[in-house]
Amino acid sequence: MSMLIALLLASAASANNFGPVNPEALDATVKELASDAFEGRGPGTPGEERTIAYLIDRLKEAGLQPAGDKGGWTQVVPLVRTKVEGGTLSATAGGKAMPLVQGRDVYVSTIRGVDRILIQNAPMVFVGYGVNAPERQWDDFKGVDLRGKVVVLLVNDPDFSATPDEPVAGKFGGRRMTYYGRWTYKYEEAARRGALAALIVHDEAGAGYGWSTVTAPGGTNYGIPQEREPVLLQGWISGDAAKAMFRASGLDLDALRIAARRSDFRPVELTGETLSTDLTVKHDIVQSHNILAKIAGTTHSDEAVMFGAHWDAYGVGAPDAAGRTI
Repeated sequence: MSMLIALLLASAASANNFGPVNPEALDATVKELASDAFEGRGPGTPGEERTIAYLIDRLKEAGLQPAGDKGGWTQVVPLVRTKVEGGTLSATAGGKAMPLVQGRDVYVSTIRGVDRILIQNAPMVFVGYGVNAPERQWDDFKGVDLRGKVVVLLVNDPDFSATPDEPVAGKFGGRRMTYYGRWTYKYEEAARRGALAALIVHDEAGAGYGWSTVTAPGGTNYGIPQEREPVLLQGWISGDAAKAMFRASGLDLDALRIAARRSDFRPVELTGETLSTDLTVKHDIVQSHNILAKIAGTTHSDEAVMFGAHWDAYGVGAPDAAGRTI
């Protein structure tokens, strides 16, 4: 989930002259927002209130105008907040039980407002990059029924690791990720196809961040209430755990990564592999906020260019090796 600090600028030049970017001022702002005083900037927490107040003050100082609800600076955003508090996760691999440790082998959460995530021996299917892009003549699913199953996917786009001589090269964004490569898209597509759960194989190059970033939220997640029900369980599986799981089914994950870069790839069932979970979940609805500001244009005042960024982070979590919780 990303909250927006949206600056709406008309396409005509503004009367405001902000001058060049001031690196020292930018550095000071980042240090201030990253300080413990903001309690990790978690949505729906006192840290959010302090963050919003600070940013509104800065926007006022810069001469911007409010563009939020009822002439104010903010827009209310209701969020489902969940936290996986404990329980068990395990896979059956090659006929043998394979315990999965949250934070080490997998990192899972949910954006459904449920008290319990109970999955019993759900079959697992590898669906490559999990992309359905008709405009690019790409379909990783090939009509396979995924209802009630756990899909295992690769992060990023099919052409991310492609060599120049592969047919897929340039079909998506190459080293520049498209929305098809985002984890949010992959969970959404899995839900559209009736999957029970979705696990993305972590790959630092493809994800753009390490395993510690994946696990940083500590089981907490946020989602915008939506008409289509999300997958019951979503998350990541470490590269090592995924390779072990695939080997137990007689499959080579590295070879399948290459196969998934072809448009004729078809989903592969992980024979003998199932996933079971019994997790307790704490959930509620919180009122979070976007911050909206504008610079009014003159020549084309009915047109706008929108710039956005997220103000939120992970809030207060468990202590790290140095005892830091933020």
